[in-house]
Amino acid sequence: MTARHVTAARLHGTSLRAPREVRPGMSDWHVAIGSLVHQCAAAIAEHRGEQPGAIAQRATEWVNAAARDTRVFGNLAKARAQITSLACAYLHRYAPDMDADYLGAEIPFDGGRVDLVWSIPGLGIVIDELKTTAWVRLNVDASMLAQPQRYREFGVQKWDSGFAGVRFLPLRNPGEARFISADGEVHRLTDSPAATLRKDAA
Repeated sequence: MTARHVTAARLHGTSLRAPREVRPGMSDWHVAIGSLVHQCAAAIAEHRGEQPGAIAQRATEWVNAAARDTRVFGNLAKARAQITSLACAYLHRYAPDMDADYLGAEIPFDGGRVDLVWSIPGLGIVIDELKTTAWVRLNVDASMLAQPQRYREFGVQKWDSGFAGVRFLPLRNPGEARFISADGEVHRLTDSPAATLRKDAA
């Protein structure tokens, strides 16, 4: 069990059995950070229409309560700051407008867990795959997109024609965001049907 799932199990009192792959350059610390970014964003998703300061306050309070295990995080102040910053970055830049329905986070399937799922009016069901690791040079190739492609296959199987696609969102490299449509075609997010899910995003 990775640090991500140890942390989640401690938080929720459950045993999680579908470990997310740890790719080169990622540590258990990074995986645990990523897990709590997803959970924080999910916990305050219903407040995404509030002012940035209010969202940041909610995120800070949630993270301070959730990230408390020094055996996982070591430097708690650093870990909490990163989780809060990344969750807020997602909510400010990518979380859909308030007319979208939030469907869930860390939803398990045979190939892993999808990060967050939304139902977008006029578009359909969208899975968001958040990347919280920083890359100096992010090479978005078939290997990097293998994981979101598996999520796409899951989405098509689960929601059929109601599924629109997967947003691949490197939070520290926003210029490399992608949208994988239900048919598997890869687009830059800015050139895709999912480009303007949040009209006031900076």
